[in-house]
Amino acid sequence: MAAENQPDDTDERDDLAALDFTHPADYTDEAPPVPVFTVANPPGTVTVTAFMDGRVKQIELSSRTTDLTEPELADEIVVIAGLATREAKSAQYAFMLEGMREQGHNDAGTRDFLARDLDLPTPEQARAERAQIFATRYAGDHD
Repeated sequence: MAAENQPDDTDERDDLAALDFTHPADYTDEAPPVPVFTVANPPGTVTVTAFMDGRVKQIELSSRTTDLTEPELADEIVVIAGLATREAKSAQYAFMLEGMREQGHNDAGTRDFLARDLDLPTPEQARAERAQIFATRYAGDHD
């Protein structure tokens, strides 16, 4: 694989350091904190929080969602939930890559396994997807 296709390892470590953990009141003494990932649309009307495995934990709607039709709101929730899921799974990718490195596994083989077999996006792919969707979907929005 060409060097220009390889993400910077520093970025992946920074992604792991940036994990958001649920509030201590959300778990008992027996369960460790669970990392969650939150994405909000640019207008701030829909916010979705997902667990690291991509499952949606919570959807928050602002009072401004009443300006949307039901199909528009449903579509917005689906889009933002998809982005939250991709971001969460990209953190899973970074976490697993780092763990496999610590176990002495080859980076190229691990990256291939994570992408091809587990269908996990890299953090860079998740950021690029979010940027592309935000740029096209909300290009005309000026709040």
